[in-house]
Amino acid sequence: MTIGWNPVDGVDPGVALKILQQVLATDPGFVGAIESEQIPAVKEVAATVPDGDSILLLGIGGSALGARALVDALVPETSQRLTILDNIDPDSVARTLHQLDLTRTTVLVISKSGGTAETAAQMLRVHQSLVAAGVDADQKIVAITDPQHGTLRELVSARGWRSLEVPPQVGGRFSVLTAVGWLPALLCGVDVDAVRRGALAALTDLRKAGQDHALVRWIDGWRHHHPQRSTVVLFPYRDRLRTFGDWFAQLWAESLGKRLDLSGREVWAGSTPMVARGVTDQHSLVQLFAEGPDDKQYLFLDASMEEEDPPIELHTAALHPQLQYLAEKSLGQLRCAELEGTMAALASAGRPVSKMHLQQLDGEHLGAMMLIWEVATLMAASCLEVNPFDQPGVEAGKAVAFAKMGRDGWQERGAAVTEGAEEAASAPSIPCS
Repeated sequence: MTIGWNPVDGVDPGVALKILQQVLATDPGFVGAIESEQIPAVKEVAATVPDGDSILLLGIGGSALGARALVDALVPETSQRLTILDNIDPDSVARTLHQLDLTRTTVLVISKSGGTAETAAQMLRVHQSLVAAGVDADQKIVAITDPQHGTLRELVSARGWRSLEVPPQVGGRFSVLTAVGWLPALLCGVDVDAVRRGALAALTDLRKAGQDHALVRWIDGWRHHHPQRSTVVLFPYRDRLRTFGDWFAQLWAESLGKRLDLSGREVWAGSTPMVARGVTDQHSLVQLFAEGPDDKQYLFLDASMEEEDPPIELHTAALHPQLQYLAEKSLGQLRCAELEGTMAALASAGRPVSKMHLQQLDGEHLGAMMLIWEVATLMAASCLEVNPFDQPGVEAGKAVAFAKMGRDGWQERGAAVTEGAEEAASAPSIPCS
């Protein structure tokens, strides 16, 4: 397994190495989950799902993004088996339920807390549709949630649903390498054992890292350029890695964006993730990247091609003289040339550019990359001195929503947030001149 990485150097990799060692010494929950044997239980549940069933995943954020990234990257040819409802737009939900044969659909309900409003509403709506279709809903639902607590766990006990556990010490956005990601990926044909092997290999490598390790050097470079360049642009040049970018964006944004630091000081810290798509966004964003504000760092993500990539034949390129330069060249060759060109253009403009390259786009490499970015996120949080595992900014919005929906116990908290918003809105504006 080989992951090539050309990071932007910073000024003191020794500091970054110390941060890595401190992060690993805390024994993060997701590390313990990877080292534990969860997969046999996942395979046992997967064996109860009929081969002909479609898979409908109900979840949001970390409950859905990791599974989508695994499936899209590793088994794009069977990804159509998995449908993810990660929003509550009534039109999208209704259309999805209309298109699925509910008599041949297994529903995965994923929520660590078991009380996520969007997932709960989705579950009730889908349960209602299953019953209306004459289906025994209890035989079609699998829950992945906290092992002991929460509404979803209580439903598992009361209704006899099949279930798997989200380890209590693992937060949702760090849960891809648990049953949250394992079950939907396995049902679509992903070799989850290979993904776990890759993650474990990366963990072993990080535990032996020195100052020359690519992750240590990348974090050192990130520290050096932050906060003047506080946006990190992830630029995958393989379509199969596009939704990996979405997974990374949630992990990075929600873990690092914090108003308070660890000592309670108001710092408004964070690093904004942005996902671009190669080569498509060379025609939509690179103009901004090259000549716009110098406030971004760039990480290009690529993987070797294994699919057949036939060249354009001479007689085809002869359709027009201006197209003959493409004769006997493949789409892959053009893709690589454009990747190198974009990197060179940004570097020549003085932008910090690095590249991560997977020798193969397989389970071991993807598992390793996911583990690396979970650790990188904790290292960045340590640099910013913020808690990467909470999300108090999200909770305020939840309080207002719960209050408006009449959920007991949330009226006072929701009113406090609404009152603060009204005060802000009534503040005098500053005229522009």
